[in-house]
Amino acid sequence: MDTPPARATLKDVAQHAGVSTAAVSQALNDRGSMRPETRERILEAAAALGYAPDRFAAALRRGRTMSIGYVSTGPGPGADEGHTARATMRQLNSLVDVAAEHGYTVTVIPADRPDLLGAARVDAVYAPTAEANAPALSEAAARGIPIITTDVRVPAAAGTWIRTGYAAATTAALDHLRDSGCERVGFLTEAGGLAHGRIGEQAYLEWCLTHRQDPAIVRVRRGRPELTGPVRELMQAGADGVFSFYQEGPELFLGLSRTDLVLPRDLQVVALCVYDCDLNDRLGVTHVCVHPDAGPRLLLPALAAALAGGPALPTPLVLPWELVPGATTRPAARRGDRAQAKSP
Repeated sequence: MDTPPARATLKDVAQHAGVSTAAVSQALNDRGSMRPETRERILEAAAALGYAPDRFAAALRRGRTMSIGYVSTGPGPGADEGHTARATMRQLNSLVDVAAEHGYTVTVIPADRPDLLGAARVDAVYAPTAEANAPALSEAAARGIPIITTDVRVPAAAGTWIRTGYAAATTAALDHLRDSGCERVGFLTEAGGLAHGRIGEQAYLEWCLTHRQDPAIVRVRRGRPELTGPVRELMQAGADGVFSFYQEGPELFLGLSRTDLVLPRDLQVVALCVYDCDLNDRLGVTHVCVHPDAGPRLLLPALAAALAGGPALPTPLVLPWELVPGATTRPAARRGDRAQAKSP
């Protein structure tokens, strides 16, 4: 069996270029002052020898481990375990894929096992579903490990947080229903759901307060096959429009299609969409689309730069979201036109 060629070292490049190893390091990292022709000679020598910096060894010399801790949480009381597990795996898979692109590994740490942080040796902890008081986050802060949360504010000195857009998307959906002629908008949400459900419900309550509307909220346990009862309950409360924080558009649309309701004549509907927005488009469901899985792709470049001594992490990091009108709502009137039409 042939022996693989030895990997070129910094010393090999220095000898090939006729300079010191310090000069090679400066040239490869674009630091220091040297004549352009010397820098060019060093770069040509590195290319000729196939030299590639050992980023892991360099990170260790800087006290870094090139690993990110993923703080894992279980389902809350009353939450659907399968749904929570799927959401967690999407977040984790997204982090693993993007971390690998930047040369990082991922270590999973249960939120209630702060004792594992010492042995894990991570450069930062990413906690997309953890509460602010999770023991693992408190331990990370005590150890000076940067913390990244989702929709949970952390001091800039402790790390950063990612704003998913659930609150802004909820407000946009409610405004769209109001501008489409709805007099009272109901809110359909999951009983005992994930933390983002509380964010959406709080945004709904604040919107109702602003628009002087009595809230109409129905909480449904995930996996309930029949939506007729919950929707009828909202309609009996006077709702002529529904924002569903419980079901994504396709399931909601198919559930309501088995009733005698005609959308949007009898009821106008906007759905929250987290994963399959293309199917909403094909079905014509009006939806607001958020992208929680995009958090790692937004985070990793800034985190890698900060850990390498660059600018501090910006706070917050804001994820995109969009409102996509469809056939389950009527075309939204301009607010000025609507106000004028309703004035006596």
